[in-house]
Amino acid sequence: MKKFWLPYSLWDIQGIELWLNELAAKGYELKKFSKFWYGRAEFQPSEEAKHCRYRLDPIGKDERELRERAANYRELGWRFVEQIGKLYAVYRCDDPEAPELYTDPESFGWAMKKLIRRQWLGVMVILLWACWLLRDLLGLLITAPAVLPMRLILQNELALLCLLLITAVVSCVLPVFRRTVQFARLRRRLVQGEVPPSRRLVCSQLREPLSLLAGAALIVAALILTFRYQLGGSNIRGLSDESEWDFPHVTLSEILPEGTALKIRQEEELYLYLNPSTFAHSWLAPEQYDTKQAGLARLPNGVSRDAQLSLNYIKTRSLELAEWVYTGKVQEWKQEMEEYRENWEKNTPYIHNNAQAFAFFREEDVTHSSLDQLTRFSYQYSDEDWPRACYVGRLENQVFVLSVRGPDLETPLNLLADRLAAEAD
Repeated sequence: MKKFWLPYSLWDIQGIELWLNELAAKGYELKKFSKFWYGRAEFQPSEEAKHCRYRLDPIGKDERELRERAANYRELGWRFVEQIGKLYAVYRCDDPEAPELYTDPESFGWAMKKLIRRQWLGVMVILLWACWLLRDLLGLLITAPAVLPMRLILQNELALLCLLLITAVVSCVLPVFRRTVQFARLRRRLVQGEVPPSRRLVCSQLREPLSLLAGAALIVAALILTFRYQLGGSNIRGLSDESEWDFPHVTLSEILPEGTALKIRQEEELYLYLNPSTFAHSWLAPEQYDTKQAGLARLPNGVSRDAQLSLNYIKTRSLELAEWVYTGKVQEWKQEMEEYRENWEKNTPYIHNNAQAFAFFREEDVTHSSLDQLTRFSYQYSDEDWPRACYVGRLENQVFVLSVRGPDLETPLNLLADRLAAEAD
């Protein structure tokens, strides 16, 4: 048994027939085509094959029609040998006096009608599969189009995963679409009585194996990146304390009124443990700090309130990248709050006694003398005494998300803006 790679395209019917007949003249008879990879076939040495001829017949709608055709062709001296996927049935004839299956290109073209219809149906199916596979990316582009570019800028693994996923989908969709278009063109020319010339593929012995190797490498790379992405990526590390906060920042203690005692309780310790401060980096955003601070503030007048401050600081490699990140952060934060509010309203009948309802929620584009862009989200829960604010801002290539809960929401923004300006200088 000897294996050969098909040196012609699948839509080059005349070329495939020529190839089969050339191998037959050399003493090789066709045994089978690969079920997984149509471009590979097995042949067996045979002296009888030197006097035979092969022809292709487009496969019709179902197996029943294939059997009926095979029976009719058998009466004409042609016997069924193998089929190439769902495209062609291969027939062999050892009688040189037997008539041809098709005497003119028009007849062959009309015989391809059902094959073309099935191919377009296959294109529709694979396009639906591609949409399903990319549903998360497509959904994000529809609901929050700026969030995806932002995440690709901030996360190396996600960017590579998206690239691999899109490459895999395109490498599956385009060949099917291209093959279908080529089949349709071939049929149109045959119906018009024109037989297109055959073209032998260059390096056919290497093209298919290299495609298999590239596909395997793509799968391995995707698995590795998925594993790294699920673990948070190797470019993220925890920050043990404030001594490692080597970026423009503000602390919770300096924004509280003078004389305030700040105590970290068990609840805050759990919150900080579950949401640790981290440093991350990517090719396009080499500095990404995410810090959390929380505690019980005992004011000079004796009143105690929970106070929180979180800061996400990002420094990109260019102003344009920072603008993308800023827009994505605004959209992301707004989307999260809307989803939270929708979930609360949906679950209100079941958790009414324990739920935190929004007392108010506002989004405002505001200006600041030291910043290039600034958006403020103001909100408060009905069971809290202090309001909350989230500022998303940008100064040159620096972007920040500052979330504050406390008696004074303006002081931390002003302090941070001054320190960002100093960093920019």
